[in-house]
Amino acid sequence: MEKEELIQKVADEAELDKDQVIKILEEFIDSIKEGLMKGEKVNISGFGSFSLSKRKAWTLHKNQKSSEIPAQVIPHFKADRNFHK
Repeated sequence: MEKEELIQKVADEAELDKDQVIKILEEFIDSIKEGLMKGEKVNISGFGSFSLSKRKAWTLHKNQKSSEIPAQVIPHFKADRNFHK
């Protein structure tokens, strides 16, 4: 499901204006980003949790060339155990 489809579905189900849903969704995403940038774990009960994971630096070997990939901090999502089918 694409973002646009999600917005339309929520607008239809909640009987809200599409612009309202867009604003809510953007604020929701921004709130998750802000929490992660503060180093917090964002937990949504019944859905899952967002956190940051550290990825070690590594060397990519491709076509007899090597490239150093620096260490990174990346977002990670773990689904709640009740979320699984």
